[in-house]
Parts: sequence; C-alpha cells; structure tokens
Amino acid sequence: SSIQVTPLASGSQGNSVLVEAGGRSLLVDAGLPVDALEERLAIVGKRPGQIDALLLTHRHRDHIRGAADFVRRYKTRVLSTRRTLRSLPNDLHRRYHAVVPGTPRMVGSVRVAAFALSHDAPDTVGFRITCENDSYGHATDLGRFDESVVSALHRCRVVYLEFNHDRQLLDQGTYPPLLKRRIASDWGHLANDSAAALLQQLCWPGLEHVFLAHLSQHNNRPELALDAARKAMIAAKAAPRLTIARQEAPTQVPVALPEL
Repeated sequence: SSIQVTPLASGSQGNSVLVEAGGRSLLVDAGLPVDALEERLAIVGKRPGQIDALLLTHRHRDHIRGAADFVRRYKTRVLSTRRTLRSLPNDLHRRYHAVVPGTPRMVGSVRVAAFALSHDAPDTVGFRITCENDSYGHATDLGRFDESVVSALHRCRVVYLEFNHDRQLLDQGTYPPLLKRRIASDWGHLANDSAAALLQQLCWPGLEHVFLAHLSQHNNRPELALDAARKAMIAAKAAPRLTIARQEAPTQVPVALPEL
C-alpha cells in the first residue's frame, strides 16, 4: 500500500501534513488553530478522530500552535523529541511518546524514524515514514544539510522539502538585519539553491514526487523555487513531479489520469 501525502498548510502562518500509510493516518505538525485543522482535514475527507498519531518536528509556534487543543479534543498520541514535548502542557503527558533520532517507533505497521536538523529550536527533527517498501521523507526548518540528512532521506519515493527563501529577495527585502541573519544562518531556513543542491543528491529512479515546502511569503516566489528545483532535476537526470505546498488551503494533488 503506497503512502499518501496531503499538505494541509505550509509556511510561516502554520504547518501541517497528513500522511496515510498501512491503514494509519499521521499528522506531521499541528501549526494551525485546532478549528482550522479540523476544517482542512474535512476538506480532504478525514475526521480528526481518525488521526492515529501527531508527529511534531519542533516547538516553534507555526508547527505546534494547535497541538495541545487537538490532543485534548481527540486523545491523539504525540511522537516527538523530549525537548519539544516539554513545551506542551503537562496535563497531556500520558499521550506523549518521546522519539530519539536513530531509534524508530512503530505506529501499527508504519515505521517512524526521526533525524536531527540544524534549526534554532532545540532538538528539531525531520521524519522518515516507511510502510513496507515505500518511504516518505519530511524535512523543513533547517539552515543547512549534511550527510546525515542526505542519508536519512535517501531513496524516498515522496519528499517534502523546505525551499524557504531566495537569497537575493531576502537580502533586498524589508526584514530587520537581525532576522535576515537568523533566516540565512546555519540554524535558520533553507534557501532555494541549498534545497536544490540537497534535492539533487536525493534523486534516484524511484523518486516520484517532491513537495516544495515552507516558502516564505516575503522572501520567495513559487516560480523561483520551482526553477531551482527543475535545474537540480535536469542535472540529476530525474523527473519527479514538483508541487508547491500551499499556505492558504490543503494541497490536493490530482491523480494523474492515464493518457488516452
């Protein structure tokens, strides 16, 4: 059974991705208010009570804003690193399951493996979700990547990858200098060219779909992110589908119809 990935929201206003595999439904991050999460799940035909586990990447508000309310309302189990769990309310601790990079957890037949990312929230992680022979790789909120990130995302069929900013737009933009430095730093967010360089290393014949995620509203444009990704694909002689993950609505990818 192949893994299905539906971004519900992507960007600095809030992040959440629905991942369905092996008869289980997982939510990666809950960065919208709980009512908005319910609404977006309804749009894609999911009831919140059907979510088997909530996976949290780190403790920044645009990733955990609705987490506590969601868990309270639907008794969902939460998988995350200890330091991220510490930023959630204590009364829910029975639902918390700490994950450690390098030690996978199972949700039914679905294997969830966390891996460390360099970001300015303690213990930020990405996730590799595997069911049978199918893998999904999720990596946003990283200022740089190294071999460990490449190997964590190696041979995934679907990849959800941060293309946060265009360096020139960030440089010339209206953000205060301190914030610009934070975003561009090794502990900030991935620029289009860095994301493309990472993507080039992730190309293999089985890579079918890449979501370009966490695009900055102010310091990026979809066409710039796509252009960087396409150049990487050409260099790697690969042709996965490229989709921009949207902020304002779920990103529903139409099923490709066979050509007549």
